[in-house]
Amino acid sequence: MLFQDKGLWFMGRRFDGDIDGLFIQAQVFSEPSEYGIAKGRVSRLQVYPDRSAEFSRCLANYDRGWDGGPPSDRRTRAVIEKTIRHFDGKSIDWTFEEQR
Repeated sequence: MLFQDKGLWFMGRRFDGDIDGLFIQAQVFSEPSEYGIAKGRVSRLQVYPDRSAEFSRCLANYDRGWDGGPPSDRRTRAVIEKTIRHFDGKSIDWTFEEQR
């Protein structure tokens, strides 16, 4: 798993990466937030099938909350879990995320 730092993005930093064949874009802050995934540092996250996919093909979108609810498929959830573990060193409680 490799994330590339794309520089400042609003108040945080933007990272792009590929995990298990899916493309990730994340906005990561220096401190955890109540608005972050699992109350961590990732406040925005998009998961795409590949780097060339347009937003309409987004598999999961988090922008201080899940658009349409958290993803239900295992592969997308596993990629998000790896991303959160990478940036925050913790697991996701999907029951909590579903109640946001």
